[in-house]
Amino acid sequence: MGQSGLERTASVFHTTSWTMIQSLAERNDPGYESVMRALTERYWPPVYATLRRMGHRPEQAAEETQAFFVDVVLGRSLFSRADATRGRFRTLMHAALKNYLLDQHRRTRTRAVVHGVRLGDLEAEERFLAGERDSDPCQVFERRWMLALLDEAIDRCARYFTSAGLSAHWEGFRRAVLLPAMSGAASPDRAQLAADLGFASAQHLASALQVVRKRMKIVLREVTAETAVSPEEQDDEFARLMTLRA
Repeated sequence: MGQSGLERTASVFHTTSWTMIQSLAERNDPGYESVMRALTERYWPPVYATLRRMGHRPEQAAEETQAFFVDVVLGRSLFSRADATRGRFRTLMHAALKNYLLDQHRRTRTRAVVHGVRLGDLEAEERFLAGERDSDPCQVFERRWMLALLDEAIDRCARYFTSAGLSAHWEGFRRAVLLPAMSGAASPDRAQLAADLGFASAQHLASALQVVRKRMKIVLREVTAETAVSPEEQDDEFARLMTLRA
């Protein structure tokens, strides 16, 4: 069934089934590079967080993260090897990371080409780790993986409302819902927030927040669908994301 206008997210991926990873089966596919780049950008933070929890210094963790993605994720087409019969996708990546770290001789071979993968904001990742109480690298990997999905959904939702000319809707949601949920800060006064954002009343703001909540739920479904290898995994990832979002 087609989608139009406000029924789509502002994203390069509009699929709502678990076919995003399957599209990487053919390197000659026109969308291969963009999909691979997007998946790499989404999933390097869990790898980095795991290495830091294992005792690597920031510069070491960054180098090993790049090397892992170049040698295993890109070089060995890890994403395209995802298979429902082999378990969930994040388990596959975590196992691949552990195997990679055991294979010490790869490090020297990959250092010359690690610049082929660009990492994002390492300072933001360090802030995440500073506030993360769990010291188990496996648990940190799991949590940062789910937060990477949530980050992607938030980014898509923000672009969606901005492109639709409804920036005030998103800003209201960000200040009234997201920031209090993520930082523990007190929720702002709704009447004052409504006035600041140009809504006629707090009730109008509340209606706008409901619109954003509904869209966020749809986008969360889309994001989990893209890398789930089965309907059951998608349902499980979505349920976990809803818990994080709450």
